[in-house]
Amino acid sequence: MGPLNAPIQNADPQQLRAHIASADNNERYLIGIFDLETQVQIGFFMVEIDLLHRRATFNVVIGEKAWWGKGAVDEARAALLDEFFQHRDIEKAVGMPLARNFPAIFNYKAQGWRHEGTLRGHCRSVTDGSRLDQLQFGISKEEWLGRRDEAGHA
Repeated sequence: MGPLNAPIQNADPQQLRAHIASADNNERYLIGIFDLETQVQIGFFMVEIDLLHRRATFNVVIGEKAWWGKGAVDEARAALLDEFFQHRDIEKAVGMPLARNFPAIFNYKAQGWRHEGTLRGHCRSVTDGSRLDQLQFGISKEEWLGRRDEAGHA
């Protein structure tokens, strides 16, 4: 949970069920990422929707370190971008990694997201209380669909 600046929590089954239930599949989605071969869950996306502004904010966790750097995030996020842009009336997607989360920053850039700004000292570290910078990346529906068309995936 370090790259997310989230404290490690030992959730009991009731707490876990409550967290999952907080996803209403309208303004908040909790979407599992699974190994296609074994069907074992390796991570998840939390996608929060601002219906008024037709904006989706993406957060992702890959809990299985063996899957880090294997392209699972890009593959799953591409499918989600297609779904939200083409079928759920979303016009912009946003991701906000911490400036120290180099793999996430690399993934956003490689997938065509634009660095829109840096929020200096935006968060406090859960481990030592220091101030952490957070970046904002964004991609519009038109940008995404154009990239997909160019790559022959649309």
